[in-house]
Amino acid sequence: MSSEKIRGIVIREGFSGEADKFLTIFAKNRGKISVFAKGARNTKSKFLACSSLFTYGDFLIRTATKTPTLMSGDVIESFYGIRTDIAAAAYASYFAELIDRTMLENVEENGALLLFLKALQYLSKDSKSARNTGIIFQLRFLDILGYRPEEEEIKDYRLSEPALSAVEYILSAELGEAFRITLEREYAEELEGFIEKYIEYHIDTKFKSYGIIKDLVLTN
Repeated sequence: MSSEKIRGIVIREGFSGEADKFLTIFAKNRGKISVFAKGARNTKSKFLACSSLFTYGDFLIRTATKTPTLMSGDVIESFYGIRTDIAAAAYASYFAELIDRTMLENVEENGALLLFLKALQYLSKDSKSARNTGIIFQLRFLDILGYRPEEEEIKDYRLSEPALSAVEYILSAELGEAFRITLEREYAEELEGFIEKYIEYHIDTKFKSYGIIKDLVLTN
């Protein structure tokens, strides 16, 4: 029986039948991979915890079938803090949707996985900085996709000098240092408007989860 152990984060879950799930796991050295989790919605299932959205864990999958099947899973981090905060959950859902809709299946994207993991850690421990985390994740993710905002292009959006400096720092700093930046509200709002237009132009996709962020978070 062919099997493989992967380490990754559950970025999407879909329901099948009365108790089954189809999972999308964003995994180290594998990228996105679809996995069938039989009976995972059953309250007594051994997959109940490891198949939850945003769970970071080690997963043993059977690869002999057309769709890999989950055999076991060990939770490394559940990011419980995200599940209890509306803003954190909204941003985590948006990050997961960005990854799911822009990354190809079975293509290694370890840089994006590390970025997502770091963002989840910050959302889980400090939901008050969710807007900052959102700005940082989006800018770094755009860079990974090959859409790094360059100075000449940014000028077309007429960003203020402080906002422009923030973009340059976020893109050039070490990942951990980039996530420690604190943006004043006026510059955060300026960058959010810029990033929304930039993503719309370069990716040309509407993200449902970002609409939730605008309704629940950015209006406050």
